[in-house]
Amino acid sequence: MPFAYLRKQRESEARRTRLAGQTLSPPSSTGSALRAIKIGVIAILVVPVLLNLPWMHSALGPGGLPDMWVRPIDGGGDGDVAPDCVNLNGGGEGERLRFCEDMHRIPGAERDTVIISCDANRAGWNTVMGPLEDAKPRGQLWTFEYPTQVTSKLDDMVPLPVELVNFPEEQTFHPLGMSIFHQEGNAGGQLFVVNHREHFSSVELFHLTPASREKGAGWIAQWQRSIVHPIATHTPNSIHAVSESSFLITNDHLFARRPGPLAEHMIPMLSQRFFNQDTSALQGGGRGVQQWVVSKLARVLSNRKAAAALAQIETLLGLPLGWVTMVQFDPRQVVETDGVKAKIVATNIPFANGIAVSPDQKTLIVAATTYPGVFIYDIIRSQRPNFTGGTTNWLEMKLSTKLHLPFRVDNLAFTSNSISCNPNDRFSNHALLATGHPSPLQLISMARNPLNQTSPSWSISITPYKPTHQSPAIESAFQHAQAWEDQEAPLPTHHFTLSHNGAWSIRTLMQSNGATVAYDANRSVRLASSSNSFYHPYDDMVGQHGKVGGTLMVSGLYDGVLLCTGIGS
Repeated sequence: MPFAYLRKQRESEARRTRLAGQTLSPPSSTGSALRAIKIGVIAILVVPVLLNLPWMHSALGPGGLPDMWVRPIDGGGDGDVAPDCVNLNGGGEGERLRFCEDMHRIPGAERDTVIISCDANRAGWNTVMGPLEDAKPRGQLWTFEYPTQVTSKLDDMVPLPVELVNFPEEQTFHPLGMSIFHQEGNAGGQLFVVNHREHFSSVELFHLTPASREKGAGWIAQWQRSIVHPIATHTPNSIHAVSESSFLITNDHLFARRPGPLAEHMIPMLSQRFFNQDTSALQGGGRGVQQWVVSKLARVLSNRKAAAALAQIETLLGLPLGWVTMVQFDPRQVVETDGVKAKIVATNIPFANGIAVSPDQKTLIVAATTYPGVFIYDIIRSQRPNFTGGTTNWLEMKLSTKLHLPFRVDNLAFTSNSISCNPNDRFSNHALLATGHPSPLQLISMARNPLNQTSPSWSISITPYKPTHQSPAIESAFQHAQAWEDQEAPLPTHHFTLSHNGAWSIRTLMQSNGATVAYDANRSVRLASSSNSFYHPYDDMVGQHGKVGGTLMVSGLYDGVLLCTGIGS
């Protein structure tokens, strides 16, 4: 043991002597540079991931959603009835009333009626999520006279199909967003419908009127013309009618799964989006380098496999490449591209989806699906000449605020009537309804197999925070310290939003994990993949503080329509 210790001691002293006699070389500059590069690359890759962890978590969807929950009327007593719900069917054609996207109240109708856009073939043709297998089976518009008070006859209410008159027989019809411009003194009006056709998308213009007495109940949509424009109908989703000859329309993606024709569509669209060229001179695709870039990119994006992959990346990464376009058109023209002018009014929107304009026409709200939430804009009007020789308001948008919501927002709508009596309300005492998808991954799975999969649903109401104090300082303090308003819901909205904005009140109207629920002994209900909501407040409850009830309808993108009465707001 002593000899081993002495040997180790001598070896250690010899090693120190050798090291002391060596000249230390300076550290390699190449090695330092490589280490710096490695650290920089790691930072570039890791930091964005860390910053986006909440967003990535929200994309996975929340836990704790109930099988089915709808909001009861607040402040109720013994005289209030419980909510009652039923799934709508189409009578003898019930199988076709499914995969429904949009709903709107028909203005001027003798009886309170909504029009619903559905596409029972969405599992075979979906230009947003896929697949693109068979575009021939047509979608369908329906009307439904909804109850304006609590009733026990929900099971007896049946939607009716809308008859399309003079619509071209050879043209495919896959309706998505809709909007109606009311003509005063008449029931119905000009109906604008986004149509995801086989080869390219369009906006179809109909004249919506009640059916004649000889034909019985229901409605007729008389086709007028199609409207096509590269920057308006590239990836159109939702639409809002501004006048009889103008509308606002969202385009949800820059990369389209089903790209339009190369020369007539892709080149002009890219020229406008990237180089802001005048649409009257888009056909050539620009000059020099611009023309070369646009031409090459258009050819790449015209390849369906490449376009589908890029569209998926755009969705999954939440890239802000969507936009809103305003369109003016000449209703006297017949050819779909003739007499159409378009202008992009809002850009940099991640998955620009639903659209709504406040009742006073001063505020635009756009669903930024992958934000996730809504973008709110102030509307600015400017007078410009129109096709009839007069002047028309062209709209410009100024971004006011961005509001996070607890799900991927699909569509937006305002309540059919006011729900309060505040003279300073930004939404004219209406509530903004936002509906969408809490779990994007489950929605993608359901899109691939809609008859055997399910996906959660969530519908909320949004209202501006209503001041109760005169002092701005006190009001500001209360605005940021107000109690959470959605505590009654099984999963309150504030539990799953990325940020909170005290200027807005957000309350759940309906949420479900997509399961089928036995509602009573004779009835089961379900609503999966919610896409839009409609809410009609009962007249006898409006103005009663804390006690507003109404009829709620929620459509399912890969499901039918849920109808509920006795629902709080």
